[in-house]
Amino acid sequence: MTGTDADTVLEPLSDADCRAILCLLDEPHTAKEVTASCDLPRTSAYRKLTALSEAGLVEERTRVRTDGNHVTAYVRDCAGVFVSVDEGSESVSVDVVREPESPDERLERLWARIGEEL
Repeated sequence: MTGTDADTVLEPLSDADCRAILCLLDEPHTAKEVTASCDLPRTSAYRKLTALSEAGLVEERTRVRTDGNHVTAYVRDCAGVFVSVDEGSESVSVDVVREPESPDERLERLWARIGEEL
């Protein structure tokens, strides 16, 4: 993701709780699981997950259940972040580096989109 607004990415990365959430999300977790694992109030967990999602660092996925009560799960959607400083224009740019998507992840994303359309 090139051209991401630097503040949108750097602000959540400056928060220790957001960094802890990013470390946790190497596998999909629900907001309830994030709340418990990171010992955060529910509202704080949702606010931080939203900030991470808006920054392009976390992806929301639908965890499909056979009972029809699907839940949203969150997973880290980056391998790293590069920050560049252009001395001439005094600007900062941020590039979020993505990991290649596995076939299982592509299938999961496809099923999630199908579920949203039903």
